[in-house]
Amino acid sequence: MKATLGLVKRNLTIYFRDPTGIFLSLLGAIILLLLYALFLGSLQVDTIRAQLPQASDDEISTFVSSWVFAGILMMTTFTSGLGAMSAFVDDRVTDRFKEFRVMPVRPGQIVLGYQIAAFTVALTMSTLVLAVGYVALGIMSSSWVKPLFLLQAFGCVALMCFAFAAFSSFIVSFVVSHSAFTAVNTIIGTVLGFLAGAYLPIGTVSVKVANVINALPFSPSAMLLRRPLAGDPLTDLSGGIAEAQTALGEYYGFDLEVGSTVLHPEWILIELAVIAIVFTALSAVRIGRRIK
Repeated sequence: MKATLGLVKRNLTIYFRDPTGIFLSLLGAIILLLLYALFLGSLQVDTIRAQLPQASDDEISTFVSSWVFAGILMMTTFTSGLGAMSAFVDDRVTDRFKEFRVMPVRPGQIVLGYQIAAFTVALTMSTLVLAVGYVALGIMSSSWVKPLFLLQAFGCVALMCFAFAAFSSFIVSFVVSHSAFTAVNTIIGTVLGFLAGAYLPIGTVSVKVANVINALPFSPSAMLLRRPLAGDPLTDLSGGIAEAQTALGEYYGFDLEVGSTVLHPEWILIELAVIAIVFTALSAVRIGRRIK
């Protein structure tokens, strides 16, 4: 265990001393924030104002900000863990695995060193985003997320970090160069916003496309965060009218379906747990082979 923790500390040091790597790991969240700050935010505000003329500007602004916040947080749980796998790529490119082979460290401990470091980075960065977003939204809108909902969001974030860190380590096990790793980070950081239904509401795409997106774990994961972080603003925006709340919830991804099957939060939590277990095992096998 001591050897594993030593490797975790080493991998964390490698990640946090590389500003470029940190930037790339947060690229998707940064892109989403810029898009909404520049023009998508006003587009959503105008769309809601046309549909709900009785809603106040503060209610609309608070809802849109909370909805975007949930998307940024979801993307951070994935991309930050992926960025932390730079230590593995660097070790593979420089063939540092030869040094590991002569050290009194088992391959399983080395694999855990990468996996735990990726999870730690993802949880740290996501918690920071959650805390900053919580305070920023509270100050700007004077509407603070309830402590119970905040705790619920943190629990979902922790599970996502675990699942996506495992998935990221599996992806990176196929990467053989620094340039390829940079490309993977850039592509995933850009595409993830569409797959999570964060750049545009899921209601703006066709039913067939929505079914494909909702079948992947990213949009359902964002749904888990939208409910506690933007649920109250959604209720305030709809004025307590059930029909309006349902319509907005479906359009903005608070309620998701694949075909005629409704995706319940419990199912999504189980899916994330399965992803964590399966991809931890798969990535352990692949990384173990690279080390040997």
